Amino acid sequence: MKEIFKPRLLRETAEIALTEIKRFIEPRLAEEFSLRRVSAPLYLPADSGLNDPGEAVRFRLPGTGQEVEIVNGLNRWLRSQLVRYDIAPGFGVFTVMNALRPDEIENATTSPHISAWAWQQVTDPEKATDEYLVGAGKRLYRLLCETEDMIISILPHLDKTLPSRLVILDTATLAEEHPDQSQQRREYEYLREHPSRALLMIEEMNSRLLVWNKVVGRPLTLADTRIDLSAPIGSIGGNLLRDQLAMQILHQPHLLR
Repeated sequence: MKEIFKPRLLRETAEIALTEIKRFIEPRLAEEFSLRRVSAPLYLPADSGLNDPGEAVRFRLPGTGQEVEIVNGLNRWLRSQLVRYDIAPGFGVFTVMNALRPDEIENATTSPHISAWAWQQVTDPEKATDEYLVGAGKRLYRLLCETEDMIISILPHLDKTLPSRLVILDTATLAEEHPDQSQQRREYEYLREHPSRALLMIEEMNSRLLVWNKVVGRPLTLADTRIDLSAPIGSIGGNLLRDQLAMQILHQPHLLR
């Protein structure tokens, strides 16, 4: 007989815990990467080039007739803020992002509505290596583990879900081991076989941080990071996925929406 999942938290308690997660992460993310907070737009001019690539929802503002796009990612926009504020290397900006990605599948672990802490930090091109990217991933994962420890301190009946071991793999290595599988399937099989490991996947100056979620029995992406050296400024940054993190450490069967 299939085991019936019983949530460890009432919905109301989970919402309160999510508020505590926000209060905990934001100042520590800012301190860890020397970031200042900026206010995020909900939409951008369609011809601005500041929305991230992907399918976008467009509409016209009734007052001006200007065509705008709902934000589907703020990496480009945040990089423009680095230039706007003339931020020095080693410093950056972050914001609380609410984005809409119509091409995302709606299921227990993904949604067209993306809630994340989006950040960008100016970096010297000489430092822009995979090792630098890995270092950032380790710092982010340490922050997530500290967040879970905080939640357990106020909700001690919850168990720890984030592994103490973080494994770094590049996509080419995983492809050599499983050449007949898709990348998504490779990640699934790796974490299914090693649920006591967190996985930092590296590919061409991009990384994704994944863990195994035992509630739904599949990998869960908690963060993505990218080094961008395109003009006019070099930067490192990405997204900490708020709803996925809350789903993981609050033992929820789906994203908190």
